[in-house]
Amino acid sequence: MPTKMITCPNCFRRSAAEEYHFSCTFADCPKKGVIIAPGDVVYDSGRPVCPECKSGLSERLCPSCGYAVTEESEDVPSVPISIVGAEGSGKSNYLSVAVDQLRRVMSKAYDCSLYPLGGDDTISHYDSRYYRPLFVGGQCLSSTRQEEVVPLLYSLIFSGVPTAGRSCNLTFYDACGENFKSEKIMADYNRSVYNCRGILFFIDPFQIPAVREQVKATGRTVGGEDPGTLLSRTIHLIRQGEGKKNIKRKIDIPIAICITKIDAVRPLLDPSSFLLYPSRHLKKPRFDLPDFGSTGREVQSLLESWAAADIVKLATSHFSDCGFFALSSLGSPPGEKNNINHLAPHRVLDPLLWVLWKNRVIAAQ
Repeated sequence: MPTKMITCPNCFRRSAAEEYHFSCTFADCPKKGVIIAPGDVVYDSGRPVCPECKSGLSERLCPSCGYAVTEESEDVPSVPISIVGAEGSGKSNYLSVAVDQLRRVMSKAYDCSLYPLGGDDTISHYDSRYYRPLFVGGQCLSSTRQEEVVPLLYSLIFSGVPTAGRSCNLTFYDACGENFKSEKIMADYNRSVYNCRGILFFIDPFQIPAVREQVKATGRTVGGEDPGTLLSRTIHLIRQGEGKKNIKRKIDIPIAICITKIDAVRPLLDPSSFLLYPSRHLKKPRFDLPDFGSTGREVQSLLESWAAADIVKLATSHFSDCGFFALSSLGSPPGEKNNINHLAPHRVLDPLLWVLWKNRVIAAQ
């Protein structure tokens, strides 16, 4: 019988079930919260039980990072997604809007539902950190602090054709922007990058010098790492983590190169730009390959015209699967006090749908 493998939703490492430790969750048990080694676990009809109180053990602890993995997330294929981007590139705003669009927009187009795993941990964290500040308070989200880095776990369950009965677990890891300032910090905090099944690499266009010169962003503070430098650092981290130091061997994690805040550089786009059109990926329950091709070619052309061709070359040289996207989480730049008068997300789900297609969760046409 093949060994059961479990993907940790925190560090994304896949480990054999036999390697996991346990923790008893029964309130009155003396071992509540105590780590129980695999060899100390008692089994009742094949089910692990606490050696002290004999109650079922439903919480496994990742042998790599110690994160608690619940039973409901074990037996469904996992598609952990890491969002990589310098501070200010829009990771938190994207995650807030993307989860809402998955619930309200994708659910209709693909006849699916988004179910929060982990109970109140995911529900309350998304509501307090992401949904309420943006959708209720109308405020652009602040940069993520290290103590706020909590993975959001969901199960995506399909009902309609052609994906009826299919499901997968989605884990979103919104890393703190500070974590990308050096390779050492990335190695310490971002193990999720080389253990994931998809990377969304965010580029704030104003972090590209040529864009700043052409578009005057009054009152706008631009910080964060140079996108090309950050991508190089990410590639090196993945190669070190996966042991793929031979640069002739491409990395098999799909990476979506995403220009965020595309609304803010509208003056640099041709009025007939395909990037300004609504996404076609949500008109039918299939990923639209012609739309993907058109947007990808235009994004690559933009990066080259902005003297950022190194980003295109790095991505295509080191990754076996690259996609190029442009999106806007908010639809317009925030006001002077970071207030949002009207949310108008544009092509937010495109890179996520591409990752799902590359992982054979949805079909394409």
